Amino acid sequence: MSPSLLRARLELRQLLRARMPLVVASLLLVAGVAAVVDGAARVAHEREVIAALEPALREEERYLRKTHAPNDDLGLVLYYLAMPVAHPPNEWTALSTGLRDVHPYSRHLRFIGLVPQLYQTDIANPLRQLAGSFDYGFVLIFLLPLFVIGVSYDVRSRDDDLGTEPLVCSQPTRLSRLLALRLALRAALVVAVALALFAFAVAWLGLPLDARAGAFALASLAYIALWFVLVFLVASRRRSSAWNAITLVGAWIAWCVLLPALVNLAILTASPARGGVELTLAQRQEQNAGWDRPKRAVLDPFFARRPEWTSTPVPEDRFSWPWYYAMHEMGDAHVAREVEAYHAALARREQWTARAALVLPPLALQLLLDRMAGTDMATELAFRDSIAAYHEQLKRYFYPLIFKYRGLADFDIDAVPRHRFQGAGQPVHLAGLAGLFGVLALLGAMLPRAARRIDATPRPEEASASTSSPRRPPAGPEPGDDHRYASLPHDGEVRET
Repeated sequence: MSPSLLRARLELRQLLRARMPLVVASLLLVAGVAAVVDGAARVAHEREVIAALEPALREEERYLRKTHAPNDDLGLVLYYLAMPVAHPPNEWTALSTGLRDVHPYSRHLRFIGLVPQLYQTDIANPLRQLAGSFDYGFVLIFLLPLFVIGVSYDVRSRDDDLGTEPLVCSQPTRLSRLLALRLALRAALVVAVALALFAFAVAWLGLPLDARAGAFALASLAYIALWFVLVFLVASRRRSSAWNAITLVGAWIAWCVLLPALVNLAILTASPARGGVELTLAQRQEQNAGWDRPKRAVLDPFFARRPEWTSTPVPEDRFSWPWYYAMHEMGDAHVAREVEAYHAALARREQWTARAALVLPPLALQLLLDRMAGTDMATELAFRDSIAAYHEQLKRYFYPLIFKYRGLADFDIDAVPRHRFQGAGQPVHLAGLAGLFGVLALLGAMLPRAARRIDATPRPEEASASTSSPRRPPAGPEPGDDHRYASLPHDGEVRET
């Protein structure tokens, strides 16, 4: 057996005998499995809620027919009728919650003003929303780098801590190659954990093994490689274990927490927008002001938007349902430009976030996973646009019935249009892939210089300092000590000491 293979075997045996990496790997596997199972349960609950929308609509129709006479004005019935709209999850949604814990995935759309309904959200625990959801993306993006740091921060400095650096340096091989071997073995452990979690997710969720799955697996491996390259660069500084740990944890905080928060703050500041609550308030104020205005002040602008109903007789001295629903539409029209500007601002924020992902690998991987899961901002905006288009379909269907003063007997629930939206089939987020591989290539370009720094001999002043103040020899090995190194005698035989 060659010396390289013997050295690899000894390093692997030492890594496997260390209990802490295996314990942490087991805990990470448990966390990942729990995240996948919890995501599958969440998606199953969402599908049950969406599947119950149509039966609930049928039940509501039966109740309305029971509590109203057949000749009652249909405008009164439509005030209470709520049509279901939903954003069904796809097969990847279980891996990343994204915006689904902030924006509702199902709504009940009534035939009144759209803006107040479009921007209302379910009441939820704000502390839970601030902390985010525990999903597969959290385990991969935030916990896995901590595992990398935990098993490799002292990959070089432990020789200083144990006092065995002269013994390691005396071996007939470059120190950089030895460190690369150690990191490669640890990378194999981390990759095995990541691939095991991904394989479990594929089997448990029934994910299709298509191009998206390959792109995501490749991006995950690039993300892991990036952190190991960073560990090698930090180890090349030849500092203490404490310094290495603080530096790597600082890099994790900067990449995963601090910089994304600062980028988000900068994007919000650079792209201000009138929020949904303000739009709802403006729409409600305009709509409620219509009660105090003459009927023509509402009907004339409405007939200008919909000239096909100009000849419809609408009483101006009393309440009527055509005037009431026209007032709601004019309230939406009053804030139409603000709504369009708000959506444009959200789209700009999404674009700037994608640009920031070019230099923030955790953000890049998160955007990639959210796009595949259909939980990103672009999909949410498309869902809102589909709701607006569906509301217009309802108007085209119900306005002929309302303006002709039809009764409940002329209403057929089966003829009412249904909302359809599919968030699946999103393309791979190219900015996420470009950001990951771009940063990896940039850090990889620093590896040759880092290797030369590791292999460099001590400077004369360092050598003189070490001879003038010799270090206390290390204590003998304790019973059960697993720190053993391979030495190469002059005859080339590999022995364990």
